[in-house]
Amino acid sequence: MDTLYIRIPTINGLWQGWLLANNSTQAKVLSQHELEAIMAAKAANMRIHLLLPTSACVIAPVNITKQQLKQLSENDIAYLLEDQVLTSVEQLHCVYQSLDEQQALVLAIQQNVLDDLLQPFKDIQGELLCAVPDIFLLPVNPQGWSLLVDNTDCWLRLNQTWGVRLEANAAVALLDSAWQEHPTSHIQVYGEVSTDVQAWLKMQDNLTIDVLPELDWTNQFSQIHNKHPFNMLKGDFAVKTKSSLSGYWRYAAIFVGIAFATQVGYDSARLWHYNKMIKQTKAESTKLYKSLFPEEQRIVNLRRQIESHLAERQNAGQGFMPIATRVGEVLNTGNWQTQRMDFDNNGLLLEVDAMSLSDLEQLRQQLSGQGLNTETLSANSQGTGIRGRLRITENS
Repeated sequence: MDTLYIRIPTINGLWQGWLLANNSTQAKVLSQHELEAIMAAKAANMRIHLLLPTSACVIAPVNITKQQLKQLSENDIAYLLEDQVLTSVEQLHCVYQSLDEQQALVLAIQQNVLDDLLQPFKDIQGELLCAVPDIFLLPVNPQGWSLLVDNTDCWLRLNQTWGVRLEANAAVALLDSAWQEHPTSHIQVYGEVSTDVQAWLKMQDNLTIDVLPELDWTNQFSQIHNKHPFNMLKGDFAVKTKSSLSGYWRYAAIFVGIAFATQVGYDSARLWHYNKMIKQTKAESTKLYKSLFPEEQRIVNLRRQIESHLAERQNAGQGFMPIATRVGEVLNTGNWQTQRMDFDNNGLLLEVDAMSLSDLEQLRQQLSGQGLNTETLSANSQGTGIRGRLRITENS
C-alpha cells in the first residue's frame, strides 16, 4: 500500500499532500489536482497520515504526579486545562503524556473542530492511521530549541514533546514568552529568518545559534506514525481498521473467542455485584462530602477534591491528619484499644478501652505531652475495664 501524508495548515485551509509509493524511499509532493483526484477515489489502498493545524490545539504542561495521573479517568484529564482555555473543558478531546514524576503534558483540541477535520476521511477506502499536530514535523534539538520562520508561520519546538506554531508576525512575542518560561542556551534555526527575529537572537546572552539549511519536510515523515504519543485518534476518535482471518487461524480465533466469552460471562456475574457496591459506596461518599462541604456544588473528582481540602487544613497547621498522626503515635505505645474516632470542627473525639482509670489518665497525659489539648468527657465501666471518651484539639 502507498502512504499518503496530508497537512491541513489551518482550519478550512488549503491541503498539502505528499505520496510515498510502496516501492519508493522518497515522498513525492502532490499538486492540488493530484491530491483532489486521490481523495475523489476515496484514497483506495492507501495508508493516510494526517497532520493537524497546531494553531487549533492547546499544548500545556501541568503539575501532576504520575500517581495522580493514573487515578484520573479519561474524562477528567480535560479539567487539568481549566486555566488554559476560555471554552468549556467538557468540549475538549485530550491526549497526554507524563514528562517526569511531577509534570505531564496535555494536548487538547475542540471535539467539534477535530470532528470537522476528520470528516473528509470517514468514508474513505484507505486506512487513516494517525492525526498528529504538524509542529512535530520540526526536528527536535536535543540541546535546546528548534526554530523555523517561513512566510506565514513561526514554528518553535521546545523539546521532544512540546512545540508551538503561530503566525509569523507574532514570532518575537512568541520567543519572548518562551524565553521567560523556558530559557535555553542553544537554538537550531532552519533557513532564513526575518530581520526582527535576527535582532532578537543577537540580543540574547550566552546563546549558541546553529543556522541550518531550509527544512525538507519529507525527511521528517518517519516521525509521524500511529504510535506517536500525541496521535489524536484515541478514545471517541479511535479508528477501527479492517482485518481478516482465514483457514486454521479462523477456527483458532473462534475457539479462543468462545473460551473468552465463557470466562467473561462467569466474571460478569461477580462484577455486576461489585459494580453495584461501588456505585452505592460512591453515592454514599458523595452524599457525605456534600454534607461536609455544602458550599461546593460541583464534584468533578471526589478523591482529588477531598485531598485538596485535607491539604488546605494541613497547610494551616490544623485538621484531622496532623492530630490523628500524633494520637496514633501515642496509642501504639500503650495498652489502649481504640473503639471509635470521629473528627469535626471541634476537634477529634476518641473512644478507647483501658484497663483502669489510671491507664485512661496516663493516656490523657501522654496526649497532652504531644502538644494536644486533651479533655476527658466520660469514663464508664465496660466489662473488666474502663471505656473513656476524650476530646482532642491542637494547641492554639
